[in-house]
Formats: sequence, structure tokens, C-alpha cells
Amino acid sequence: MVKQFTINLNKGEGANVLRLRKHERRNYIILALFALMFLVLGGLTWAQNNAMNDVVRSRENKLQRIKHELDSLKREGTNVSKDDVMSLNKLETERFLWAKRLEKLAQILPSGMSLTSLKFENKILTIQAMAQVHEEQKEFEIVSKFIELLKTTPEFKQGFYEIRFDQSLRKAVVEQDVLIFSVECLTSDPTRGKKKAVAEEKTFPGIKG
Repeated sequence: MVKQFTINLNKGEGANVLRLRKHERRNYIILALFALMFLVLGGLTWAQNNAMNDVVRSRENKLQRIKHELDSLKREGTNVSKDDVMSLNKLETERFLWAKRLEKLAQILPSGMSLTSLKFENKILTIQAMAQVHEEQKEFEIVSKFIELLKTTPEFKQGFYEIRFDQSLRKAVVEQDVLIFSVECLTSDPTRGKKKAVAEEKTFPGIKG
């Protein structure tokens, strides 16, 4: 009895072909993904360039409009009234630069003295402070020296009409004598309104507004 065997010689070749096709398919997919990524990036870059160009054109148009308006104002001229000039002068004269003023106050504060309160009301800056008092010192001497220091410091004094004593209190805190006092810094003459009313009364007696 003769037995027959069938041998498929193409089996090994078929497996190699399948592996090759899978490899090629993977390469195609990778290339397609790269191409898609480049397309997306290219589209985003194009959109950004268009947006930037729009912004640049908008800014250029705005600058042209501003330049045109400035040229028109130069040709037409602007009439400034006397009241406008006086208002601007008053604003500049009465302007207070509080930040620099208070910074200077902190710089010149004597040793052994500390600020406890700052209050601005009715055009009056009230400074409340606390100072250590030694046995040989007098209360009024401490306050008067502080007031004189404020008056002789141009960066602080400028703009104030008057700097004057308000009130004081001496007390013992943890076996140490301290002086709690306050000083008033006036930004205008408090009697100016009263003087004006008296002057008007003398000029027009018997007439009340």
C-alpha cells in the first residue's frame, strides 16, 4: 500500500507576504497620520496668520483715524476759556500726593514714637501718635518738637495751611510712661468761609442769602 503526502511549498512564502503587507499597511497609516497632522498644523498657521493680519490692519486703520483727527484738531484749533484755566490751576494747586507725603512721615518719625491712627475729615488730617516719655522730658516738649519737625519738612508741609496741637494724654503702660497725642494738619483756612460771610455782611448790611 502506497501512502501519499501532500506538501504545500507556498505556505512559508504566504506568511512572509502577509507580514510584508502588514508592514506596508502600517507604513501607509503612519504616513497618512503625518500628512493629516501637517495639514492641520498648516491650517492652524494659516488661520493665525490671517488673524494677525486682521489685527495689524485694524491697528493701522485706527492709527490713521487718530492721525486724521489730530490733524483736524490742529487745523481747527481749540479755544480754552479763562474758567478752564483757573479750574486746572486750582486742581493742580490743591492736589495732594498722599502716598509720598505719608511715606515721608514714616521716614522722619522720631525714635521711640509710633503712629497709632491717621484720619482725614473736613479737610483736616489728624495724626495720632504714641511716644515714650523719660523722666527728664516734658510732655509739651515732645509734641512741640514733633510739630516743628513736620513744619520744617518741605515734602510733608507743602500744601498744609497750618499744623497745630490737638490733644494729649499721659499714661503708664507696663511700668513705662507713654504720651498719647494728636496733631491736626489743616489743608485750608478754617475761618475763610466765616471771614467771607463777615465781609459780605459789612458790604451789604441787612441782606442775608
